[in-house]
Amino acid sequence: MSDIQARFIDVDELRVGLYIYLDLGWMGHPFALNNFKIDSESQIETIRRLGLKRLRWSPELSDPPASADPVVRLETPAAPPTPVEQQRRLLLDQQASLARCEREFADATRAFRDILKLASAQPELAHERARAMADGLVRGLLDQGESCIRLLSEQAGEQTSLHAINVSVIALLLGQRLGLDAAALDQLALGALLHDIGKVALPERLRWRDAVVSAAERKLFQRHVEHGVELAARMGLDAEIGAIIGQHHEYVDGSGFPGRLRGEQLTYLSRIVTLVNHYDMLCNPSNPVAAITPHQALSLMFAQSRDKFDADILAVFIRMMGVYPPGSVVVLSDGRHALVVSVNAARPLKPRVIVHDPRVPRDEALLVDLEHEEKLGIRQSLKPLQLPRAVFDYLLPRQRICYFFERARESMDRPKSS
Repeated sequence: MSDIQARFIDVDELRVGLYIYLDLGWMGHPFALNNFKIDSESQIETIRRLGLKRLRWSPELSDPPASADPVVRLETPAAPPTPVEQQRRLLLDQQASLARCEREFADATRAFRDILKLASAQPELAHERARAMADGLVRGLLDQGESCIRLLSEQAGEQTSLHAINVSVIALLLGQRLGLDAAALDQLALGALLHDIGKVALPERLRWRDAVVSAAERKLFQRHVEHGVELAARMGLDAEIGAIIGQHHEYVDGSGFPGRLRGEQLTYLSRIVTLVNHYDMLCNPSNPVAAITPHQALSLMFAQSRDKFDADILAVFIRMMGVYPPGSVVVLSDGRHALVVSVNAARPLKPRVIVHDPRVPRDEALLVDLEHEEKLGIRQSLKPLQLPRAVFDYLLPRQRICYFFERARESMDRPKSS
């Protein structure tokens, strides 16, 4: 269905039997799918509470009306927007997309926090909630088609759940790029969500490896894997999920724990989660002072730690994240500074960036898609502290790196530079 011939209906005209499309993220509404046939008045009331003014609908998939059909609005081409109108539309579009990502990320972190609270006392209910959450993540990814990795603000979500959601989102994007089918993605999502579930049995201060200072504390920290496997059994998780939980600190060179497993002793899905877990721990340690930039983390993993990871998975991961992952501070080829905020997994060398421009208020800065800027590229990556103060305050490099996925949309591009 083309945009010019798209059919829309006002929410006040909804009726039972209409087949409608909700252009919202998976956590932006309570329904199982984004498109479905309305079968009750209660569904109509729920849709109206979402705050939408009108929806796309399909006459071909809808039941015949009892009386007259709802008014069909055929969108006709309007006059071309002026440059100012076009920029305003792009700004509103990108702000809405970011707000939607941050809302879904926040909802996910709150849901995961509740799962942690249930894990010990009600493990079967925790399993049910985690399964539903994993299914939602996978459905949200697959429904979007081509996806971007989106950097969120430091205030996004609930901090204690940040690591689990980051690992889940990145692992799912990586699994998709590796060609996993929906069933495997479901297992990957659940295993990634619950990989650190055993930490609920540890003292709060020992739930991060970089907070461990003694041999005794290190031994206690490493027991979270054992606790996780035991809890997985109590939750009724299948063997594949249990393996991810039990192996997420094992490396293919045998240098991991607790079993010093290597190579083919590790399941394929656990090798994915191990790699993503390692990356996120570099970017988001418990002490923000110890954090390194996403660009540094990728460089370190490739230059010094590549033997720890499955070579094929690492190669796809680096291509997916791009040389400059979201969160990287860069110098463009024209000398301007920029913050990478979004990477399309299908075109990783050409990310979207926010460019420092003192003439434009920061909250009105448009994303620049470098794919569409033939004369503009990235010269180098910088550490945030290397930025001039005014540039730092404008770009606001993140200490906490939060990622979510959003639909890849050409409409968010800035017009080409002259």
